[in-house]
Amino acid sequence: MMKSVIVYKSFTSFQNQSGVVLIVSLIMLLLLTIIGITGMQVSGLEEKMAGNSKERNLAFQAAEAGLRDAENDILHSNRISGLTGMNNLCTGGLCYTANPILHIEDNVGFIANAVQYGTHTAATDLTNIPALQQPRYLIVGMKVWPPGTVNWKYMYKVTAVAQGGQATTSSILQEVYAP
Repeated sequence: MMKSVIVYKSFTSFQNQSGVVLIVSLIMLLLLTIIGITGMQVSGLEEKMAGNSKERNLAFQAAEAGLRDAENDILHSNRISGLTGMNNLCTGGLCYTANPILHIEDNVGFIANAVQYGTHTAATDLTNIPALQQPRYLIVGMKVWPPGTVNWKYMYKVTAVAQGGQATTSSILQEVYAP
């Protein structure tokens, strides 16, 4: 009769491991690195977007201040009465047009003829805008005859341009002002 002998062999020795844990951990490390790099890129892009939004808002507010300064110029500087002082040459920030429909693109060279913020109103420079980038405005006088009225009315189309804290950001606003 033959006796059977059962031999148990243990597979827990280090000699039989094939390095699967190392490969899995390297893959996990690679995934974490990719996630980290993507997170840095996204936060950098969001920071640029926030900075651009701030600059755009600053330029818009400066242009709005330019419009208010032009309104003060019309009302209180005593250099504008009706269309007095306005001509087709556009000097001193004042122009006259027989065509009341004047668009921003018609004012291509208006920067050369525009006046700087505070020139005729003694307003102080805006603090967040460099001195050479203060808002500028051009006032175009128009003589219109509104329907149903018996007299001419003077209106002013004001175009203001301003830059943000950086010269690469600008804002142009235009309004029709009837005092």
